[in-house]
Amino acid sequence: MEGSLILANGEIFTGKWHGRQKDHIGELIFFTGMGRFQEFITDPANQGKIVIATFPGILNSDLDHSKSESDKIQIGGLISQQDVSLPMNSNGKSVLDIFSAQNIPILSGMDTRALIKRVKTDGEMPAVISSGHKANRLDGHTEAVVAMSGTEYVVQNGNKHIVIINFGYKKSLIQAVSKFGNKVTVVSNHIDMNLMNSLQPDGLIFSGGAGDPMQWHKFFPQYKQLAMKYPTIGLGLGHQILALSFGATVEKMPTGHRNFKEAVIHTESKKVFMSSQNHGYAVNEKDLIKRGLRVSFKNVHDGTVEGLEHEQYPLATYQFHPEQINNPLNELIFNNFFQTVNESKGARIYA
Repeated sequence: MEGSLILANGEIFTGKWHGRQKDHIGELIFFTGMGRFQEFITDPANQGKIVIATFPGILNSDLDHSKSESDKIQIGGLISQQDVSLPMNSNGKSVLDIFSAQNIPILSGMDTRALIKRVKTDGEMPAVISSGHKANRLDGHTEAVVAMSGTEYVVQNGNKHIVIINFGYKKSLIQAVSKFGNKVTVVSNHIDMNLMNSLQPDGLIFSGGAGDPMQWHKFFPQYKQLAMKYPTIGLGLGHQILALSFGATVEKMPTGHRNFKEAVIHTESKKVFMSSQNHGYAVNEKDLIKRGLRVSFKNVHDGTVEGLEHEQYPLATYQFHPEQINNPLNELIFNNFFQTVNESKGARIYA
């Protein structure tokens, strides 16, 4: 049957509908990766988004549950140029089977080049993926704040205690931190300062996640207090939230960076690294010095701020995601972080 993608600007694109007849509204983005499709669609940062796949053979991906970044597919819909005549993957199920089992629609046979040109021109925008051709509820669409509740004691024993503040952490983050032999606890992003102090962390990680970072504005004073007190790193959304907590500004990008080979340059060494990125907001470089922050990494292509360090506190943030354990950039990030943690020797650092 035929289905539609209805954009906020009123344009309608049609394709072949696969899945249950259920409309979904979400932000329309595009993914430029030729691989690691499973990691992308299970990333909590993509919760509810409608994704245009630029690689035409994406539906032939072999989905291996062990590579998932969460326990489910996070995106709300998939748009593909590829028509559906698929082989089975190694688990005996096609991408269509797996998406259908989770009630996530796919529109195939789409003109993805025309769609991406529109997004590049007008910017990422709300859209409806629909088994019909009408939509009247696009106005006022906003992404919901994701409140990750509860405390999870992920790794019970270790040399140092690392607490992850959960905005939508990825499984690979746990693997990377655990590699260094640390005790790991995950806590809610709705900060309970008494709980945090009772955990006595040696270091904090503000995880990545979904949504506009300003939606956590009421917690900025607590986030800043924590970053002044404990060695801290922020990743993805966590990078943006910490920058805002220290008085910086963050802007919506016309089109985000969403791939696994985004070039960044280290401002001090001038070395270039390939990074994994998935974001639609960026920290504004203006007035960072006045906030005690200096830029540590920049995007090679568009100059976007990709990393920050604080001049006074043991705080470093990164717009990219260190999910590949044996990657030079990720080793640099975590080696620097754990060196700071070890140098603290359990002492608490106060303003």
